Amino acid sequence: MTTHTQSPAKNLHLGLLFHLTNQFKDQLIGHYFSGAGITAPQFKVLINIYKGNTSPAEICKSLLMDTGAMSRMVERMVKSGLIERHRNAQDKRQVILALTEKGQSLCNTFQNEALNTILAELTARLTAEESQQLQALIIKMLPDEYTAPHR
Repeated sequence: MTTHTQSPAKNLHLGLLFHLTNQFKDQLIGHYFSGAGITAPQFKVLINIYKGNTSPAEICKSLLMDTGAMSRMVERMVKSGLIERHRNAQDKRQVILALTEKGQSLCNTFQNEALNTILAELTARLTAEESQQLQALIIKMLPDEYTAPHR
């Protein structure tokens, strides 16, 4: 009689698998941009600004980040020349974040080159059909407002 042992991956909780996938993606982003001296969390802030979220509060909400961590990260990114802070002309208490030329260049590189490289590495163990199935299932799982075109 042969016994089949179940693969350890089949015993992993779906929530843990999502978490591990996100960690792996962040690791790939961090590795790709390590030469530019930015981390995956910093890159996520850049992409948020690139997509039109210019308020630190909006970015905190989008990235589920606390305001203290965001303030420290923004300060480091300003010193690194990736972003700049401006006062909101309508409300001087608010800050508006903008990409510098260096930050814009990194985001353009991501949109044009890095995204394909990172996604290829992330899905390297999947067939083209499996990648399409995964994409369809994730789209089906998410609420429509999450999959609507980004700004």
